[in-house]
Amino acid sequence: MLLLAASSALLFSGCVVATPGMDLDIPSPWFPGSYLPFGLVGLALYFLPTIIVLARHKKNVVGPILVNVLLGWTVIGWIAALIWALVVDE
Repeated sequence: MLLLAASSALLFSGCVVATPGMDLDIPSPWFPGSYLPFGLVGLALYFLPTIIVLARHKKNVVGPILVNVLLGWTVIGWIAALIWALVVDE
């Protein structure tokens, strides 16, 4: 009785309780390759400062690339690398 009450509480709260007799073949609109474009866009955004530095043929390419690769996971490091990539060489 306690198991029935707990499973019905989870079922009505939005959670699905799997029992050994359940068939969990739930159709999904996503297939494994559908996440690839999102990952590629995410990588392109993450390495945007590096892409800008390489496309503009800057004199100092090592600095912004290292900041982007090593500190890009922090928002401040990514913004610093982006600003460094966008600054015009004198």
